Parts: sequence; structure tokens; C-alpha cells
Amino acid sequence: MRFLFVSRRGASLSLATRVVSEGHKVNFFVNNLNYKILGKGIIEKAKVGEAHNCDVVIFDEAGMGEVASKMSKNKPVIGSSIFADTFNSDIIYKQKVLDKCGLQLSNNKDGIELHTTGWFNGFNFITPYHSYFKKTKFMERDMGLETESQGCLLFYHKTNKITKAFLTPLLKELKKTGYVGAVNITSNIKSEGLTLTNISLGFQYDSTYAALEGLRQPLGEFLYRLAFDGIKRIKASTDWLVATRVSIPPYPFPTIEQLNKSVSVSGINESNLKHIFLRDIQCIDGEYFGAGCDGYLMTISARGLTPNKAIRRTHRTINNLQIENIQYRRDVIEGFEEMFDKIKEWGWL
Repeated sequence: MRFLFVSRRGASLSLATRVVSEGHKVNFFVNNLNYKILGKGIIEKAKVGEAHNCDVVIFDEAGMGEVASKMSKNKPVIGSSIFADTFNSDIIYKQKVLDKCGLQLSNNKDGIELHTTGWFNGFNFITPYHSYFKKTKFMERDMGLETESQGCLLFYHKTNKITKAFLTPLLKELKKTGYVGAVNITSNIKSEGLTLTNISLGFQYDSTYAALEGLRQPLGEFLYRLAFDGIKRIKASTDWLVATRVSIPPYPFPTIEQLNKSVSVSGINESNLKHIFLRDIQCIDGEYFGAGCDGYLMTISARGLTPNKAIRRTHRTINNLQIENIQYRRDVIEGFEEMFDKIKEWGWL
């Protein structure tokens, strides 16, 4: 099978390399001049116009919908479309779509925030779903700048009251759009009820990495079947899954200047690479270095029978790395087990 991954910031670099390791032909295209060096020496790069050489196209972030919709006329596309971009960015349009589904967004945020993702195959949601709690502040004790994620605690699960309330009603409208990929909801949960605070389409990070840590079947097979035959179910771990983001300065501050490319990233080997999702990384003569794009080097993932066992495994992997000025949160799962117990006690799971 032949895959083309289209990326804006390197989010699918490790996804692409995993599919390569399964024996498939893979090209990786970075649709951003500031990130062109990312993945050098790690993955075969595609050139403009090489989409005809693949069977499936995967867009790893929102914001490339126009290109995705144009490609979808000739190839199955996962993860992006004009509809998805408009839905994500235009709140008025989003609410019009949700009105047809009988759903209403709420600003109520005084309960427990839980994120839930369903993979949509063009006809229905694939089971099991996965839900997660995440830390978004850059520093420990929830201090510092807001980021998209500094890490998460994730678990797979069957259909429950949350998915029935907020994902199932979307099916009728989603089927009309041609979109295939992740559908993400954020719900605010209290003992007396649920409210929907956001819905977005496309891959989310670091939850995608945690979810793939728990995938118990080949990634290439899953993506191919998602694109072609309407896969209904995946094999997933029942363990707790943790993802921890690893970076170097100036992350999370944006920069238009290229970073120092000579930052060495040592300690990656064949045994721990399956738990490392590389991002701002290049490889020179068999040695890993920061690619100097934004400082978001990688995400470390692990699974365990308990959240504590899973997070200890991510810390063990991180402790075996040698990276100058390494940054990561050690408290990624703090408070989340108690939140899960409350939601379960209230009967929502």
C-alpha cells in the first residue's frame, strides 16, 4: 500500500515512519517552508505534484482543507476538507450545523472537562472511542502559557452516555460532507448533567499519540481500511495511556528565526523508539538532532494497568534521553484519576 502524509508542523512524522516499518511505501510532504528540514534523514520526502503515487492521503492537521478537498476528487483523503476547516474556524457556521443535529454549544465550564474522540469512517463511528484529560498550561501546577497540550491521560471505551449525547447526533450531517477522520468533542460534566463546550474535526495532539500507543493492530492497515472499506472496529488496549510532550526553548514561544540545529538528541534506540513520536527532529549520519523549527521535539507515550504505572514509564524513557535544556511536565496525570472516578460514580461512563 502507498501512503502520502501531508503535514504543517511535523505532527505525522512518526506516524509515517511507523507505516514504513510495516512494509508500506510512504512519502512525507511538509506544507510549510519554515518546517522543510524537519524529518530530514528520517523519512522519504515527497515533492509537489507527487500525490498520484499514493493510494491514501493523510492530512495530520486542520487548516489545509482546500488542498485536501482538491486531492479527494482523485484519492481517498483522511483528516481534512474544506468543510472541516470551515466548521472548525467559523463559529456561526458550526452552530448552524449543530442546530440541524439538535446540539448547542455552551460556555458553562464549572464541571469536569473531558475530551472524547470518535474515528468517523464516512458512514459511522469506529468503536471503541477514546476519551482523555489533558494539561494545557506549559508549566507544572498549571502555570505559564496556554498550549494546545503538554500531555494527557487517555482510555479507550465503548459507547456511553457521552458519545450518545454528543457524537451520535452528528452522524446524519457528517455523512453528507465526505469527511473521514477524527471527530473531537469537549464536554463539561457534573453530577446532574452534561454540556457540550466544543466540537472540532481533525487530528488532535498529544491525544493522537496516546491513542496510537494503545492501538493493537498495524497502523497502515487501520488507515487504509478507514479510507476504503468503512472499518467498524479497531483493536485497542484496555490499559491506561499517557502522553508527555518534550521540548526545548524557545518553545512554547513562537519564533520566526530558525533555532540552533546542533542540539543533540541522544538516547533514542530501537527499543524505546516505539514509544517516541518524533516532531522537530532530523537525523544526520545516524544521530538525532533538533531540526530547529519550533522546539517541540517529541511526545513520549506509554501504557499501564494504572495511570501511575503508565506515567512512570514515560518518565523512564525521558530519563534515558540526553537533551540540553529539556522541558516537560512531570505532573501530566495529576488529579485526573480522581476526575475519572467522579465521572464514573455519576454514571456517565
